[in-house]
Amino acid sequence: MKVYIFILLWMITHVVYGQTTATVGASVNLPLVALLDVEPSGSIALNFSAPSEGGTILGNSATNSSKWINISSAVTSGLTRRITAQISGTVPNGVRLQIQTANATSGAGTRGTAITPIFLTTSAQTIINNIGGAYTNSGSGQGYNLTYSLNIQTYSLLRSGSLTFSIIYTLADN
Repeated sequence: MKVYIFILLWMITHVVYGQTTATVGASVNLPLVALLDVEPSGSIALNFSAPSEGGTILGNSATNSSKWINISSAVTSGLTRRITAQISGTVPNGVRLQIQTANATSGAGTRGTAITPIFLTTSAQTIINNIGGAYTNSGSGQGYNLTYSLNIQTYSLLRSGSLTFSIIYTLADN
């Protein structure tokens, strides 16, 4: 009986000493990512309505909320990004373009905070700030919803006609 106990203890000891470990090094490379898209593609139209009776004001322009900004962002530790907007071209005299940006409701990560409303000019203005590592999903109905409206600023400068201009959006490091 003592021999069996000795053999059993000897076998357990050798099983424990027979275990070894090994390590493998691993590295991960996360690239910097700064991608911005406006969905759906195409233009918007903002039109004033003509009054139906003399002495009345032009009707306010219809607002347009059909555009969405989608982003993908991977940043260096401690870095944040912003989205700016500016007009390229000429807005009709006497009016100004207002943009209202809603905070992102889809995606995940540090999607930043909307700064709104803003009257756009030809100078870049921040509309969303403090974006970190984040994504908003892709397509219409995803990310930051944009609402545009054209407002009369100075009646004496109004002239009939049509003008086309662009709005430039930029995703940049803070």
